[in-house]
Amino acid sequence: MDEACTNIIKYAYAGKAGIIAIICERQKDELIITISDYGKPFDPLSVPQPDLAADLDHRKVGGLGIYLMKKLMDDVSYNFESVKGNRLIMRRKLTAKEQQV
Repeated sequence: MDEACTNIIKYAYAGKAGIIAIICERQKDELIITISDYGKPFDPLSVPQPDLAADLDHRKVGGLGIYLMKKLMDDVSYNFESVKGNRLIMRRKLTAKEQQV
């Protein structure tokens, strides 16, 4: 969630003021995080996977946030509508232990 919001601030709003709405909810055995904004449209799912095998000296700094979102969550989806803006939805199944909390 932090990475997604940082990207919205940095790229969608380009450092200007803007609204970011975050909804965190639990539905049965799943955590669902929905992040909405009205900044510049950007589909994070269109970003190619970074080359993790490349030598560290030849890799650019950063660029792993979207990769980590995809790896840590079970499902990541994005849509843009001119009236509703950008919407990023991340879903993660909760383990039996997490469900007890």
